[in-house]
Amino acid sequence: MPRIQPLLPLLRQLPAPRPLCRFSTASRLRIPQPSPAQSSSEAPIKSPKEAARAADLAAAEAATDADNPNAPAPKPVLPSKRSHTTIADHVQPSSTSNPATSSRNSRPAAPLVTLELPPPKYHVGRTSTKNLPVYSDYKRGGNLHLTTIRKITGDISELRDELRVFLNKKDEDVKINSLTQHVIVKGHHVPQVTDFLKARGM
Repeated sequence: MPRIQPLLPLLRQLPAPRPLCRFSTASRLRIPQPSPAQSSSEAPIKSPKEAARAADLAAAEAATDADNPNAPAPKPVLPSKRSHTTIADHVQPSSTSNPATSSRNSRPAAPLVTLELPPPKYHVGRTSTKNLPVYSDYKRGGNLHLTTIRKITGDISELRDELRVFLNKKDEDVKINSLTQHVIVKGHHVPQVTDFLKARGM
C-alpha cells in the first residue's frame, strides 16, 4: 500500500474528466422528460398558490385572445415553398358559343380625356438633340426634388398657371425664376410635364 499514497497527491491536482463536467445531449445520459400534454393533464395542483397562478395564466391567455377581433393572419408562403403552378392552370376557358352574351358583358373602352385649350401664348424650344428642356434637380441633400423647364419664350406666367392646374399644385409650388426665366416646379414631374408640353404642341 505504500505505493498508492504517493500517487494520491498527483491525482488530486487533476481536474474531473471532461464527460462529467460538460453538459451532454447524448440520449444515454438524458433523463426522460414527460411530454407537455401529459404533464399538464397529469400534474395535480399541490397548493392554493399554484391553483391561483394557473387561473391567472388561463385568464391572461383568454384576455389576449379576446382582445384581438381578427383571426391571426396566416404566415406568408416563402417562394421556395410555393407549389410550382402556372397561370394557365387557373385560366377558365372562354365560351365562344354565344357571342351575344359576350358582347353584352364587355364594356366599351373609356374615351381618353383631352383638354380643349386655346393655343398657347408661350413656346418651349427644343434642345439641340431635339428633346424638351425639362430637367430634374435635387437640393437640400437630396430631399428637395425640383423640376425645371427652360428655353421658354412668350408668356411665362401662363405656362406656370397651366402647369399648376395640370399638376394640381399650390401657388407657392410652381414659381418663375425672374433672372433665368425658368419655371420651377416643386417635386419630380419630368414625365408629366413632358407629356403636357407634347400635348400642347411643343
